[in-house]
Amino acid sequence: MNSVVLLTAELLRDNKARDILVLNLQGHTSITDYFIICTVTSSVQTKALVRNIEEFMGRYDVKPMSRHVQIDSPWVLLDYNHFIIHIFLQEGRNFYGLEKLWCDAEVLYSHEGNNL
Repeated sequence: MNSVVLLTAELLRDNKARDILVLNLQGHTSITDYFIICTVTSSVQTKALVRNIEEFMGRYDVKPMSRHVQIDSPWVLLDYNHFIIHIFLQEGRNFYGLEKLWCDAEVLYSHEGNNL
């Protein structure tokens, strides 16, 4: 599962997501093993990123357990059971501060560039 998580982080980077972070939550919570967190700059980018993620996961026959996708929302969530992808607009990421809540989790991947 770790390889799919890291490949997903690379997909986010290739699709111009910013400030990508993969947190290993094993031993910290029972809800999931990994959080993948990123920031996007617009609802258009959110929509394209969700589409690309779902196409990518389809190649591995991985389907989300749940998806909370309201494109104009500051936070979109795709729950793949063992990992959860969080796509934020900057104001949503600042407000919810997931990486601060899980600051004791191991960082498996970090890409802070803005790629723009």
